Amino acid sequence: MTRHDRFGRPAGGPSPATTSPAGRRPGGHRPARPALSLVPGTRADAPVELSTLTRQPMPADVRGAIVTPVHGALMATWMPLDGPSRVPQGRILLAWTPAGDDRTDVTAHLGLAGAQVLLAVWPGLRGDWTGVVRPTVAEVTELHAALRLATVVLDRLTD
Repeated sequence: MTRHDRFGRPAGGPSPATTSPAGRRPGGHRPARPALSLVPGTRADAPVELSTLTRQPMPADVRGAIVTPVHGALMATWMPLDGPSRVPQGRILLAWTPAGDDRTDVTAHLGLAGAQVLLAVWPGLRGDWTGVVRPTVAEVTELHAALRLATVVLDRLTD
């Protein structure tokens, strides 16, 4: 789990470099087609930039937004309350709640093969906080993809 201070900096170390994956969608389960009706001009199954969704509080009928780094931006789709109970493997679910005084508390959960784990907590972020969470989301997504590839290669070598 990564903890951040109130300014969005990782506690106990320098900020990691920002990189983005090649825009490929990780395999695994897809969440149910969430409604993005609050985002004008988008299809119901099309991801939108996370910063578009964070301008307003999360709707009451969602658990958060499944985010994917694509060419330096965080693209997101809502994960409805009536959707799957677990975060799809390799995907990150961001949830945010108002913390008063124009601040937002953000949490991230990572879907793994056997569980869903708390990945990070960013308390009391101000303004457009998507840039604060981008390095963690991008790096964890890339790390998960690399570990998954290494597992597949090892499985094939041992067969």
